[in-house]
Amino acid sequence: MATTSQVVTSQLPAAFETFYTSGAEGQKGLIPQAFQLFGQGTPAAYKTIYMDPLKAANLYSGADRISGLTTDQTSIGTELRGMTTPGQFASGATAIGSGVTALTGLPSITDSATLLKYTSPYAQNVIDVQKQKAIEDAQKAQLGANLGAARQGTYGGARQLLAQTERERALGQQLGDIQARGLQAAFEAGQRGLEAERTAQLQQAQTLGTLGQQYGQLGVAQQAADIDRLKTLGAYGDLERAIAQQQKDIDYENIMRQIQFPESQLGKLSEFIRGIPLDQRTTTTTPPPSFASQLAGLGLSGLGIYNMLNPRG
Repeated sequence: MATTSQVVTSQLPAAFETFYTSGAEGQKGLIPQAFQLFGQGTPAAYKTIYMDPLKAANLYSGADRISGLTTDQTSIGTELRGMTTPGQFASGATAIGSGVTALTGLPSITDSATLLKYTSPYAQNVIDVQKQKAIEDAQKAQLGANLGAARQGTYGGARQLLAQTERERALGQQLGDIQARGLQAAFEAGQRGLEAERTAQLQQAQTLGTLGQQYGQLGVAQQAADIDRLKTLGAYGDLERAIAQQQKDIDYENIMRQIQFPESQLGKLSEFIRGIPLDQRTTTTTPPPSFASQLAGLGLSGLGIYNMLNPRG
C-alpha cells in the first residue's frame, strides 16, 4: 500500500527578506543588528555600553545613585551628638542642695547653748544697771530714814534697826526680781531671735526647693524645644533628600533608556516583521510501490486465474 507525505514550508515574502539580512535603504538587517547588540559579551563592551555613560552622569556606583545627607541633616547629626544635659538641671540640683543644707542647719530650740547665741551679750549689763539704780534708791531711802531717826532720837535703837533690816530684805528681793526679769526678758528675746532665724531658714529652703524645681522644668522645656526644633529641621531635610533622590532615580532611568534604546527599537522592528504573513507551500509525495509488493500482487493475481481455470469438482 502506498503512503503519501506532505511537507509544509514557510518563508518570508521575498520583498521582506532584505530586512533580515541587509536591511533597507542601506540600513543593517535585523540579524546583523542583533549580532551587533547581543554579541558583545566582553568586559570591554560592558564598560563602553554601560559603565562609561553611567560614570559620566555620576550614576554608576551605589554612592552616586543614593542621595547623601543634606546640609540640614548633617547639622542635625552634629547637634544630636553634641547634646548634653541642660545646664538648668545642674543649677536646679545646686539650689535644692542649698535648700537641704538650710533645713539641716536649722538651729535647735531646745539647746540652751544654741539659745544663748541668740541672747544679747549686753543683757546682764542692763540688769546690772537696774540693780545699781535699785541699790542707790535703797541707800537714799536708808539715809533719809537714818536722818529721821536721828531727829527723833531713836537712831541706833531696836526700832530703827528693825526697819533697816526690813529695807535690806526688800532690797535683796528687788535685786532678785530685777535679775530674774532681766534674764527672762533676755531669754524671750533670744527665743524670738532663734524662731525668726528658723523661719527665715525654712523660707529660704522652700524658696531654693521651688527654684530647683523651676530650673528642672526649664531644663526639660529647653530639651523638648531643642528636640522639636531638630525634628522639624530633620523633616525638612528628609524632604530635600527625597527630592534629590527622585532626581537621581529619574536621571538613572533616562540614562538606561538611552543605553537600551537601540535594543528596544530592534525588538519593535522584530515584532513588526513577525507580524507579516508568511508564504506557505505544501508538497505531497507518493512513493512508487516496492518490487516485493509488485511480486506479491502478481502472485495473488496468478493464483486467482489458476483457480478460475481449474475448478475442483
